[in-house]
Amino acid sequence: MKSVNTFSLSGRLTSDARFFDGKNGKVARFSIAHNFGQGMPVLFTEAVMFSKNGAKDVTIPEALLKKGTPVLISGYFRPNINTKDGMKYENTDMVVTSCDPLAEEAESAS
Repeated sequence: MKSVNTFSLSGRLTSDARFFDGKNGKVARFSIAHNFGQGMPVLFTEAVMFSKNGAKDVTIPEALLKKGTPVLISGYFRPNINTKDGMKYENTDMVVTSCDPLAEEAESAS
């Protein structure tokens, strides 16, 4: 069986993205709030975008990654293991490979 590891999510940025230089290029970290609809809880997710994603170059849309901007992101999940003060921390990164603006009507319909 072939493994599939992809996601697509629409929502609004909860704050301006944080940018910094990584080992292989620029990195952007940001949070998105996805509203499932009236009476449902809002899903808050953390995402990361790399300008160098393996052998592929990805354009990070810095002007788009501002608080309140409605976007559609897609990408894949990646395990992330860090060690701090002798403790091992494991989580899953949502690695964004595509980030596009959404029109207000399209975002509210999701």
